[in-house]
Amino acid sequence: MTLADLTRRLASSVPSQMLPTPAPPANDRAIPVAPRPGSSRGPFAAMRHRNYRLFWIGQVLSLVGTWMQSVSEPWLVLLLGGSPLQLGIVLALEFAPSTVLAPLGGVLADRMDKRMVIIWTQVAAALQALVLFAITVSGVVQIWHIFILAFVLGCINAVNMPVRQAFAAEMVPRRDLLNAIALNSASFNAARIVGPAIAGVTLALWGPAVNFGINAVSYVAVLVGLAMIDPSNLYRAARSPESLPVLRSVAEGLRYVVRTPSVLWPLVLLGGISIFGLNFQTLLPLFAVHTLGLKADGYGALYAVMGVGSLVGSMSLAFAGSRRPLIPLIIGGGLIFVTFELLLGATRSVAPAYVWVIFIGLSSMLMINTINVTVQAGVPDQLRGRVMSLYVLVFAGSSPIGGLFAGGVAELWGAPAGFVLGALFSLVILAVAGWQLIRRVSMPSLSEPASAEAPPPQPSGVDAVVRADEPRAGESRPEPPRRQIAAGRGTRG
Repeated sequence: MTLADLTRRLASSVPSQMLPTPAPPANDRAIPVAPRPGSSRGPFAAMRHRNYRLFWIGQVLSLVGTWMQSVSEPWLVLLLGGSPLQLGIVLALEFAPSTVLAPLGGVLADRMDKRMVIIWTQVAAALQALVLFAITVSGVVQIWHIFILAFVLGCINAVNMPVRQAFAAEMVPRRDLLNAIALNSASFNAARIVGPAIAGVTLALWGPAVNFGINAVSYVAVLVGLAMIDPSNLYRAARSPESLPVLRSVAEGLRYVVRTPSVLWPLVLLGGISIFGLNFQTLLPLFAVHTLGLKADGYGALYAVMGVGSLVGSMSLAFAGSRRPLIPLIIGGGLIFVTFELLLGATRSVAPAYVWVIFIGLSSMLMINTINVTVQAGVPDQLRGRVMSLYVLVFAGSSPIGGLFAGGVAELWGAPAGFVLGALFSLVILAVAGWQLIRRVSMPSLSEPASAEAPPPQPSGVDAVVRADEPRAGESRPEPPRRQIAAGRGTRG
């Protein structure tokens, strides 16, 4: 059965969980409307906005370096004689700060200039990579150094990730947000192909230090892009004149998530599969070396091939537009992911492993990106940073538990057992969360009001909760002054 067949069957078995098209006006007079996301604007609609283009280009160049470091760090641990459990500890330390600091990052995203927060976090990450390069090239590096630097990077990313997730909504109008999310993921996965492929060659020729140095330099690209962004053309939400205490502000975002099934259950699914199923940073180097007998170049190629599948998954969502069946894509992507992770755990040959990781990358991106879209689909702009901090918390903050789980299982029974047990636990979580998604979730709309003269119908249910606080054009999330045009004619990119 193909992926298309599976999603069609799921779509026919559950209520339509798509992003709805606004209803036409009740009167007989035709009113021009802005293009719907994913319709005539095409799969690269977000690229029509200069600020987003600058950010995207800088990100994709910097992410190549990030992936080179991500591939090289576990390899360095193995070169230093590290155990599978120590690999898991590195992963745990890198993501543990998200469990505490990600909510703080969400509060910062809702209160501060997101662009400036991202700039300072990127400067800090560049310094971390520079230190790792210096101690590695000098030959003084030890495993405990890697532990400390992994924790430092985790603290930086815990603040950066929720702010960066929320920043997408400031660079494009709401109608292009779906496309911006898909293209952000595509940039991540394009770098996931190029970065590990280059890293595999440089690891074999010169060792991991060169990759750490390249990563440090690559941050220049994203910093230049951020510096060139025009703040006057950002679609910023108006900030409340009263600032709640930090803990109350975090609690406000948490209450919204708990009371909104279209946010709660996708996050439950993401957190569960992140703990048990998405532990490739810990298991893949062990699997490549001890099970498949690969060397550095083969290990890098394995990561790159997985990135090919992930890029295909991301771009398919960009081309799908807003009429994609969101809930079937989440569930179908999860089922395919679990299936191929089980197959990977049962594989002892190189050729099938390359095939399985392609489908693992593709299906995981279908699931994760659609969860991201589902969470962001109707969240009020005033809460976006705090809600996305909880997305980061369950996605990245669950990795310490997952890293220790995967490292412990690999220590006892080997990396293949880590894949198999992780897939089985993920299947249980998918069954529970999937059932709740089918029963309880009705998707909100990302479409902007077409015209002041013809407002869209009043929402109900979950959509009412979401849309009640949603800013209107020209109010709390105004169009940039030089982009404002007459009502009913849309908004230029």
